[in-house]
Amino acid sequence: MIAFNSATTVTADFTDVDGRAVTIRPVYDNGLGRVVVELAVYGSTVRLSNGIIPKFSDTVVQAALLGEITNLADGNPSTAGE
Repeated sequence: MIAFNSATTVTADFTDVDGRAVTIRPVYDNGLGRVVVELAVYGSTVRLSNGIIPKFSDTVVQAALLGEITNLADGNPSTAGE
């Protein structure tokens, strides 16, 4: 699991709607003894685990889906893929 804490770990970098840097990557958490998702936003970092936080993935996907449905209904479609 050392590979998840190395310089070769796959990361995804984004910019949030306020222009702040966001980085997401898998890391090994020694305390939990498992790989978790590390999310860094504007200097703050959190570690989240799908296996420990009940329905974490479901909640994120549902919030994103409902938000995009509302945007479509309001006439504000996504610009992703343009």
